[in-house]
Amino acid sequence: MSNPENPNTVETGPLLAIPGELEALTPSQLLKQVEYLHSLLLSANRGLWEWQPDFGVQRATGNIWHLLHQDPEQALSNIWTGDLGQVHTEDREGLQALRNRLCQQGSFVDTTIRAYSREGQPIWLRLWARAQVDSLGQRFFIGGCTDYSDALNARSLSYFAGERFHYALEAVGDGLWEWDLRVDEVVLDSTCWRMLGYTRGQRDSDVRAALARWKTHMVPEDYPLVSQAMDDLVREALPLDVEFRLKHRTGGEVWVRCRGSLQRNSAGRPVRVLGTLQDVTEDRKLRQKQDQELNRLRADRRERVDLLSSLSHELRTPLNAILGFSQMVEMDLSLNPDQRQRLVEIRKAGQHLLHLVGDVLDLARIDSDRLAPSIEPVQPATLVADCRQLLDPLAETRKVSLIFEPLGWERAYILADPMRFKQVVLNLIGNAIKYNRDNGRVVINFAPQAEGWLRLSVLDTGRGIAAEKQGQVFEPFNRLGAETGQIEGTGVGLAIAKQLTEAMGGRIGFDSEEGQGSVFWVEFLLIDAPAEVLQMASRPDYTRMLPSCSVLYVSSRASAAGYLKAVLAAVEQVQVHSVGDAMRAIFSARTTPPDVIIFDGELPGMAPSDFVTILRADPSTRRVPLLMIDDTHRGGADAWLPKAYDLNLLAEKLRFCLLRQGVEVQSED
Repeated sequence: MSNPENPNTVETGPLLAIPGELEALTPSQLLKQVEYLHSLLLSANRGLWEWQPDFGVQRATGNIWHLLHQDPEQALSNIWTGDLGQVHTEDREGLQALRNRLCQQGSFVDTTIRAYSREGQPIWLRLWARAQVDSLGQRFFIGGCTDYSDALNARSLSYFAGERFHYALEAVGDGLWEWDLRVDEVVLDSTCWRMLGYTRGQRDSDVRAALARWKTHMVPEDYPLVSQAMDDLVREALPLDVEFRLKHRTGGEVWVRCRGSLQRNSAGRPVRVLGTLQDVTEDRKLRQKQDQELNRLRADRRERVDLLSSLSHELRTPLNAILGFSQMVEMDLSLNPDQRQRLVEIRKAGQHLLHLVGDVLDLARIDSDRLAPSIEPVQPATLVADCRQLLDPLAETRKVSLIFEPLGWERAYILADPMRFKQVVLNLIGNAIKYNRDNGRVVINFAPQAEGWLRLSVLDTGRGIAAEKQGQVFEPFNRLGAETGQIEGTGVGLAIAKQLTEAMGGRIGFDSEEGQGSVFWVEFLLIDAPAEVLQMASRPDYTRMLPSCSVLYVSSRASAAGYLKAVLAAVEQVQVHSVGDAMRAIFSARTTPPDVIIFDGELPGMAPSDFVTILRADPSTRRVPLLMIDDTHRGGADAWLPKAYDLNLLAEKLRFCLLRQGVEVQSED
């Protein structure tokens, strides 16, 4: 302080005088004291406080306290004299120890603590005071409090996820929150509260009440989901990313996306969760609108497919009548050549229209996902060979050489729907033949591609596709100008081939040069041969071990009897006789006992167990082996055959039954 008697001298003395020193101060020194106290009281980030530990009396004044609570004395209690509710959990223990020490002894305190403002914002506070003694000899503390957040900003970054990061989040509208697991306290910044419609002074400053208040705004139906997500984060260390609804203070709902990360102490125990909160209400509304539009489009598509399906049936009936009657009229020998030619044109036009109706219906079914492929392991070379055989007559008619070169991939397997795969191949090869030149060639081959794909290529020597039209190749009903020519077609085949290929998980494409021809290709991922194929390859050929024998097959299904006869058609030494019901089978077995009786697990009018009992009770059929076709071992038969059987498995079971009867069969050697 300056001496009024000598302005050029500087007086020494305490910045804040104690009561005993005030009497010795000069007027200028007293004025300095008043000015200093006045500056403390009016400063936006300072304040005074007084504390009498023996009596529990406290007092606080100044603007700094309103940053913490609307009541200055409550603010002082929250950071020093009371439960320290607004002090960061990591600073509470040390602050309590300091306070207890001052109660016993000590005359000065000057410490920096971390606290939370009324807005939930993290701040640094410098708290200092000196011990004084009143006229009764009682100690009391008087001092000041200052907001030191700016001065200690570098330190606060490590504790509060960074002020800069916080400002960045505020700039994009995201809020920041912190959950202290040790004391179950949640701190939310002002952005989080603004999402609910709260402004400064409208919510609890007690951080322990923040979580309870937040829960009151959560939509009850969403609380279990959020609780489970939080529990998974803490217990299982799973990522926290959950969306839920909050009730806005003024009504309505707010969708928020909550994300967070877990922090552990040096012992590996969870101590804190730091996270962000994002208002995604508009995104949710947009997604809901998009979902509604998508559902509407799906409904429209279903209605369109139903309409096309109905129309196709309505069109096919008169078209079939037109085709039928035109063929009948063509057989009339009294027709002259002109009349016969006109009937041929009518029939050709009707067949073209019938094919067009079928293609349109297929395209609509694929588009509506009603024509879902049935995926299974298949050998593409076998399917392509079948397609080639079907298209050989068309190639001969068009004078086109059809060449298939598997190139060693005959035993390769892919995952596809056999029928749909053949439909794709027929479309590609059929187009290659139709749009070829006279005496041209179509070459079909396989070639491996990168990452385990197998490519089937169909090369033709036709006119090729102009570069400006290649982007329209897979468009439905677009024949790229060929609709004016003599070649029949609907322009739907390649569109169907593309959608079917992609539905089966494959890829389709082409390369073409005008005047040179085109190569259309499809690709599917290679797979290992199915386990049953490997097992069949290692099994003996039981068909060669069967002796001459007779088999009685009992089934009410003509298709099942036809299948068994077809399977055994190549085994000439086995004679099959089939009957349609159990009673006829019993009569036939008694009159002409067979070597083996095969029967279905579902016999009309009689349980399989009763059928077996009757045959076992009759001396003429007692020793005849019984083979039951069923996926469950029931009915008391000697052996069982699954419903999905092949020749080798059937031969193996027949050999087993004949051995039981004592018939001499060849050994596996």
